[in-house]
Amino acid sequence: MLLGTFAFAQQPGRVPGPALLGGVSPQQALKLANTWRAQGGLQSYVTPEAVHFTFPDGQKKAVTLPKGQMVVAIAPYINKTHPCKTHFTSGCQGEMVNTPVKVHVTTRTGKTVLQKTVKTLDNGFLELWLDRGQQYKVTLTAQGKTTRGALATLPGSDTCVTTLQLR
Repeated sequence: MLLGTFAFAQQPGRVPGPALLGGVSPQQALKLANTWRAQGGLQSYVTPEAVHFTFPDGQKKAVTLPKGQMVVAIAPYINKTHPCKTHFTSGCQGEMVNTPVKVHVTTRTGKTVLQKTVKTLDNGFLELWLDRGQQYKVTLTAQGKTTRGALATLPGSDTCVTTLQLR
């Protein structure tokens, strides 16, 4: 039933509302936030605690992130970026749309926790679900260029990273 509700909520033209978030996982809520991005008057953003929604009629709903994980949205760029700390799925726009990016994430001690190619979303971001309470090193490679940086999943950490310029 929950999968059916989620699929229903993703249908084009479906008016988003708090009821469509009932029973969805945090990952599904983030996917809906990205799907509903173009809906006028809908605001959605991600904090270290939850995916938050404010609907055009003023209703608010938050879907709590897992206790052991949080999401970090990264917009790698070559020429243009924007300053950001909290990822607004309803407004943040990165430069590299639908672009394959090789992602390599390690712990501070060098243990690999993620190594795969991810395609950025329509908003130019890639979203990484990482264990909480950690500091990570990340390497991104796209279009023959590479960047390295640091990520953190500590209380109060940024959910939006727009400082990783590919060179």
